[in-house]
This record gives sequence, structure tokens and C-alpha cells, in this order.
Amino acid sequence: MAVMNVGGTLLGKQVTKRYPRRGDLQLVRLGTAASFTCSRCAQTKTARLVAVRGNALFCNGCYGRTEAERSLSEESGGSSAVSTPSSAVRHAEPSPSDVRDPSRVVVGERDWGLPFAVVHTDQMLGWKFSVRAEHLLLGTFPIPVEMADKVPPTSLNVALVPIDELALVQAAKRVPVLDYQPGVKLHLDGDRPLLTGMAWHRFVLPGTRVSVRWDHRAKTRLHIAYTRLRRPVVVAGTIVRYAYDPRIMTRDLAAADVRADRSEELVLITLRELGYLDEQGRALLPLPALLRNITERAEPGETSAREFENAVRRLLARKVLTWEWGSVGAGGTLRYPARDGESTVELLCYTPALREVEHDDPGTASGGRTEAGAHRVAGHLMRIGHLGKEASAEARAAYRYDHQRAGLAGPHELPRGFTYVREHERGV
Repeated sequence: MAVMNVGGTLLGKQVTKRYPRRGDLQLVRLGTAASFTCSRCAQTKTARLVAVRGNALFCNGCYGRTEAERSLSEESGGSSAVSTPSSAVRHAEPSPSDVRDPSRVVVGERDWGLPFAVVHTDQMLGWKFSVRAEHLLLGTFPIPVEMADKVPPTSLNVALVPIDELALVQAAKRVPVLDYQPGVKLHLDGDRPLLTGMAWHRFVLPGTRVSVRWDHRAKTRLHIAYTRLRRPVVVAGTIVRYAYDPRIMTRDLAAADVRADRSEELVLITLRELGYLDEQGRALLPLPALLRNITERAEPGETSAREFENAVRRLLARKVLTWEWGSVGAGGTLRYPARDGESTVELLCYTPALREVEHDDPGTASGGRTEAGAHRVAGHLMRIGHLGKEASAEARAAYRYDHQRAGLAGPHELPRGFTYVREHERGV
């Protein structure tokens, strides 16, 4: 089985990324998840990450374990791809780590965009999911497999309304004023059913949590609801008014920081895109792994490893990054917090800046509906590389102009794998 280049196909899916080859193993990312049987663990897997050796396929976990075993079998004292910065950027280690190569840790890949909390009764089917960047870009959202064979061939009417407002008008025995969208249809993407043709509300960001209800008696109508936060919060410069998943916001939404130069920006983007994510949306990765990935992903001659090391120092000095301790389990899998009996490893940690909005006037409109008032959304980067897409010429030009206007040092070019959304006002 030949390993295809980016744009080719494997298992009937488009290859969107090729990772650096490790010996006779080639890891690739597919545009959508594919089902296959791992040649090592003999389990059926459904995933986007697939490793290939000749005609054999390996899941990401077995790929990591194979790499860990190979590293252990090599002679000790081998040099890593990128040198570690001096102790000036590190704090005192509470205990020694016996991790041979922290630059090769494996971060488990999860898909938080799938349906969860599925409730299926004789009257209705309900579920929840968190919006991903690809849902906003492609106008889609996931549905449970239980619904796929029951969707009528005609298009659906999707009603969108904040869930707390729906409860208020129902309690007052008023007919809710709903925003209906016609023309939403079923699309089967492998074993993952999707609805397409969705025009998301302008206030919906990557990470927004959504509740969906489909009544069996009205098969052509679907209710999508957002839960308003008790008080809006500012996450990385953007006002968020509805419940959200911090992990997805960290992974898919990279806000532009006017204080960050080009090197610092690439450090933060790489850490947020590839790091281990905890429930609070913190992204963690060993420094050698971070530097190796930045160097591999940077344009040739763009920035030196030493400049990235200095960028890490500056981010630590400003407390944008901090140090934490994790551990490495079987197969080189990164864990946080550290577990007893496992090799400890020091981790760089990005914590999303979060604060509550003290004074907020959302405004009101007729008909009993509360409107989300216009609010500022900071310019931000949104991850699209894993979708096999590239930023438009307009987005590149806008980023170049705003980056230069902010007086930031270094090249004013949009990082690969991201598109740029300019600062603007949003409301319902």
C-alpha cells in the first residue's frame, strides 16, 4: 500500500497532512475519520490519524508504542532534533525524569465535536455537541447514528433559539419566536452522519456548546439551542456569551495578541494546536517536543531554533506560559497531572486568559426575545489546516496589514494551517 502525498487518498479518504517519516513508519492525517483494523493490536479503529508500514496499518496508539520501543532500543545519549534551552528558562526540578526523549511524546487525539449525552425515547431524540471550526466553515453539524436512517428525504427546518429564552417564553405560555432555517439536509461522511446547509448564528464561536432536540412527530423540524452564561466572559480578547468547551476554544481559536511577535505567535499556535488539553482548556507539551514541532512546521529559513527558545523565555517572563509537571505512560503517552509510577516530565503550559464582564447590557427587542447586543470580537486566527484548506488571499492580506499596523516584529505572514478573522462587531 503506497503512502499518498497530501491531496491523495488512503482508505478512501483524502490525506490532509503527512508527518515526518520515522524509520519505516509514515503517519498521516485524513480529512475525515476512516475505519480500519490495526495490524498490531488487531482492533478495529475509527480515526483520522493512521500510520502505514508497507501494507500494514497502525492506529495512533500503536504507532506511539512502536516509536517508544524503537527509541528504547537505540543507544543512549542520542541527540534530539532541537537543543533544549539553558536552565535560565526552567525552574528547579522536584524529581528527576527518566524519559529518554521527551521530544517524542504521544498526545492522544480526541474528537470533541461528536454527539454526546444522547437521549432516545419514543417521542424524541436529543443530544449535545460542541461546535468545531469545521462546522462553522462548512455549514455542518453532527447527528447521532440513531437519527441517520430516520431523516426524511426532504430538507429540514432548523429552529435556532437560546435555550434559556425558550424556557422563559414557554413558562409565560407565549409562542416562542424562532429563527427557522430551511434547506438543511442529511450527508453521510463515512460512518459519521452530518447535516449540511447550516448558516450558523454570527455569535457562535468554535467551542460553543449546543443542545439539539428532534421530535418524532415533527420530523422536518429540529431545535438547536444555546445556553446563555450567567455573565459573559472574555476569553483571549473575545466576549463569549454562551456555554462553551474550553478545550475546543483553545484548539480551534487562536486569538491574535498584539504583544506577541512572530516567534512568540508560532510558539503559542503550536502549543495550542498540538499540546495535551485538560478540562480547563490548558495546553501542555514538553519543551523539546514543542521546539521540534515548531522547527519542522516553520518555513525554511523563517526563524532559527534559538529565536524560538528566546520567544519561550519572553513568554515565561510575562507569565503567558508557566511550568507544570506531567508524566509519560505506556507507549510514550503524555498524561497530566503526573501519575504515580510513571516517568515525570516537565511541561510548558498555556492557560487561556479568562475574566468575567462586569457590566454588560445585552439590550432587548420586541416579542419577548432577548438579543445578544453588539460586541467587539478581537482579530483571531482559526485553525483550518486539518481540513485540507488554505487561507484566502483576502485573509492573508488582512493579517499582513493588521500585523504590520500593530508594530509587531518579524515577517507579517499568516501562519500555515490558519485563516484570519479581522476584528469586528457581533450580535444576533
